[in-house]
Amino acid sequence: MELNKIHNMDCKEGLKLLDDNSIDSIVTDPPYELGFMNKKWDKSGISYDVEMWKECFRVLKPGGYLLSFGGTRTYHRMVCAIEDAGFIIHPMIVAFGKPVP
Repeated sequence: MELNKIHNMDCKEGLKLLDDNSIDSIVTDPPYELGFMNKKWDKSGISYDVEMWKECFRVLKPGGYLLSFGGTRTYHRMVCAIEDAGFIIHPMIVAFGKPVP
């Protein structure tokens, strides 16, 4: 996969194209799984998909970091999936803002 280029594809397919230990860091904001406004994309289950997080773990270089955003009502489930994929959970930053109507 060509790096430093935007690829419009499912992240689960894109991760499979990356070499092991090839990425320094991953920053992601997956759907919060709240069923926001009854949107299908917000009920994908990807936040809790241990296999997807294992792919993230596989492509990260040793010592690399994963930074993932999550909703306050569901982040604990996402964190469990990330930990089950092999990551060590460090102290988390929690910030509260004005919610979307």
